[in-house]
Amino acid sequence: MKTTKIVTSAIVLSTLGLVAAPAVHAADVHTETYTSHGKVGFIENTDPTNPVDPTNPTDPVGPVDPTDPENPNPGTNGPLSIDYVSNFDFGSKNKVSGDDATYYAAPVKLADKDGNAITRANYLQVTDKRGTNAGWKLSVKQEKQFNDGTADLNGAQLQMTTQKLNSKNIDANNPTDPVIPNATIATTPGSDVQVLNAGKGQGMGTWTDSFGEYTDGTAADTSMKAVSLQVPGNSAKNTDTSYKTDLTWTLTDAGM
Repeated sequence: MKTTKIVTSAIVLSTLGLVAAPAVHAADVHTETYTSHGKVGFIENTDPTNPVDPTNPTDPVGPVDPTDPENPNPGTNGPLSIDYVSNFDFGSKNKVSGDDATYYAAPVKLADKDGNAITRANYLQVTDKRGTNAGWKLSVKQEKQFNDGTADLNGAQLQMTTQKLNSKNIDANNPTDPVIPNATIATTPGSDVQVLNAGKGQGMGTWTDSFGEYTDGTAADTSMKAVSLQVPGNSAKNTDTSYKTDLTWTLTDAGM
């Protein structure tokens, strides 16, 4: 019996030893660490930016102003670029008047990415993809008075109002949006007028600036009278001709 007891005790002790063994090995677990790296770099993007739909800036438009016989110039190259500016058409069949009169630029005809015809307010588009967030300024200068090749349209005054900014980056509560410095852009031949200002940290990405909003000519439509030409009644007006002027839009990399 004594021998049996000793053997039994030995079995118990051996079992306890087997249970305790994993705890001893866990203390000896070997751990290695290794550090990997992430890397990214950038180069200047000088590609031109295609015009986008000013009411839905996530969608590009197709060829701009396809019905305009004087199609606008292609956009400038990036990374800070003027992508598009509408031509202003005040009509060719305005009746001569001896009274002061105001004429309005028609909305523009565009084609969307699928080739469908769309109508939008006159607008401009700028893009800042420099990556510096340094800001920028956009101004416009009317180069000369409206002229038909023989005479000026004396006293004619071009005005742009009801600016409406849009962008994939727009946020009503976000201080990164550009600023509209003038409620009315009234041009004087030979002088620059500020159109948009973006200070440091503002104006990144692509922005459209519409003059009014086109809503199919309904009462809410503000595009029909957003770009105007005021002509004094006492200005001489030649018939069967067109008075024209050039507008130079300047985008500079100096924030406000």
